[in-house]
Amino acid sequence: MFEDSQLSKFFWFAMSIAYAFCFFALYTFATIPEYVLELNNTAQNNITMKLSNVRLVIVALALLLYPIILFGFFKYAKYFTVALTAWAVAIYIDDYFVLSEIIKYPESQLISLIQSLRPIMIASLFWMSVELVFRPLTVD
Repeated sequence: MFEDSQLSKFFWFAMSIAYAFCFFALYTFATIPEYVLELNNTAQNNITMKLSNVRLVIVALALLLYPIILFGFFKYAKYFTVALTAWAVAIYIDDYFVLSEIIKYPESQLISLIQSLRPIMIASLFWMSVELVFRPLTVD
């Protein structure tokens, strides 16, 4: 599998980091206990959780579709990877510059850890995009 795809081992390492981050995020947001949510600010919590649920559905779909696209439709994998990278960068910028006063994530060590690891996941996606876009095309 690894030899036939002509992708570097660093690509697979970056992909494993991105997958591990996404599974960790899905696990964390799926297991938020109710006592962590602030009782006095329910409107902000509702907005944050709705936004997180929409994002997690997109992440889950991407986790399911990426191997299918990578192994079944390889010529479209670079477009899908670049789109995922752009989306991840956009929501990162959106969270820190636009929505920082509107959304408040619950006080949890796991959520804080996910927020601090987002740049590593974005760097992994960026490397995957660069490798897929700039790798030489092989003629069969």
